[in-house]
Amino acid sequence: VLYRTGRRKCTDLGGLFQSMPVTAVCGIIGALAISSFPWTSGFVSKSMISQAAGDQHLSFVWLGLAAASAGVFLHAGIKFPWFVFFQKDSGLRPADPPVSMQMAMLIFAALCIGLGVVPGPLYALLPFAVSYEPYSGAHVVTQLQLLLFSGLAFFVMLQFLQRTLTISLDFDWFYRVFARRLTEMLTPLFTGLITGVEQLAGALASRGGKALRRHHGPRGALARTWPTGSMALWVTIMLLAWLVLYYLP
Repeated sequence: VLYRTGRRKCTDLGGLFQSMPVTAVCGIIGALAISSFPWTSGFVSKSMISQAAGDQHLSFVWLGLAAASAGVFLHAGIKFPWFVFFQKDSGLRPADPPVSMQMAMLIFAALCIGLGVVPGPLYALLPFAVSYEPYSGAHVVTQLQLLLFSGLAFFVMLQFLQRTLTISLDFDWFYRVFARRLTEMLTPLFTGLITGVEQLAGALASRGGKALRRHHGPRGALARTWPTGSMALWVTIMLLAWLVLYYLP
């Protein structure tokens, strides 16, 4: 949809089922799969996780998974297809994407349904042997009740779900907005700190250079020429001092 329309806001979309039927059908199948609708790949995998939580008496985990499943169905399973492909007519008439993209969507849509109907190949990939049966009456009825009542709540509250020109904040806000503002705020501080360090390093290097020049320069103490007699005198003095210290009682 983004590729064909160049739009990323739901407020700019609607009625695309008329001109993008393949995309709409594949999108709906994917939405149902991610919502754990029976006879899709999402159902045979998510129901196993929920059943495991129930068997371990993890009530809060099971309730959290059920609430998450209902929320995903509301947002991805109903809200996305309804506002993008149906509801109001946005006037846009983009065609379905190229054949290569359609084939990719159709293949994955077929996998969503195929693995949901025949979950054996998926379970065979697990590291342990699986004897789980997803299509029991309790599993199917419970999931259908959850999804159907979620859909009913959506259409009952549809008048309060009008699309607005807003942007939903996601985790990317932290590095897209917060990190940028933090960088803008800290840049002057670090710039001043770096400048101070550079000035201090320059001053220390200058003083070190002057000290080296004073002692090792052409006129420095260590660069002077010393007469041989002075060296012999100092050697004699040191030898006498050593003898005196050696023979002292």
